[in-house]
Amino acid sequence: MSDVLVGKGITKTFDDGRQSLPVLQGIDLTITAGQRVCVFGRSGSGKSTLLHILAGLLDADAGEVWVGDTNLTECSSKERALLRNRALGFVYQFHHLLPEFTALENVAMPLLIRGDSTKSARSKARELLREIELDERMEHLPKQLSGGERLRVAVARAVVGDPQVVLADEPTGSLDADSASRVMELIQSVSETRGTAFVIVSHDEGSSVYAHRTVRLSEGHLVGDV
Repeated sequence: MSDVLVGKGITKTFDDGRQSLPVLQGIDLTITAGQRVCVFGRSGSGKSTLLHILAGLLDADAGEVWVGDTNLTECSSKERALLRNRALGFVYQFHHLLPEFTALENVAMPLLIRGDSTKSARSKARELLREIELDERMEHLPKQLSGGERLRVAVARAVVGDPQVVLADEPTGSLDADSASRVMELIQSVSETRGTAFVIVSHDEGSSVYAHRTVRLSEGHLVGDV
């Protein structure tokens, strides 16, 4: 299978002027099409930092990130933004849905940003929300949805543009066990039906049952099948 996301020798150190804290020390990670990978690690181990570097939101001190055939590390800020919109999706612990827009409008937003017509974007968003059994909630604002429903809408927003890979930062961290299971089952389902790869950073070891492989970030290094 083809590689959709590759990190090579990623290194990152934070320096506050008083001390240096090495967070990532030569990380190598390869994600293939349709693969679901969980990255576990304690709080402060650098999981979110790694995710932000893989997304091109934060520069590494050394190393490269490839999204498909594109070296993200060498892209300009504008090129990175365009690549993120077309090749990457994002899911966050606290969903980050726009509060003034309905579930349907939130899911359609990435398509509108890339230039799709309103009619086309809303049609694709509506179809996806029906697929994930949220058709009766699509005209609701985020505040009218449960925590689990908000996260499911966030997953739909992440995959509506058919990205190669979705980066998920603690997607179940704010949910109860039942809601967390539903979100992970949805991630597994959309990954399998759409062929979308997922990189999921989490404290929740139970998420491993939904992954093809798991790795652990410890003392700046990934341990496992990277």
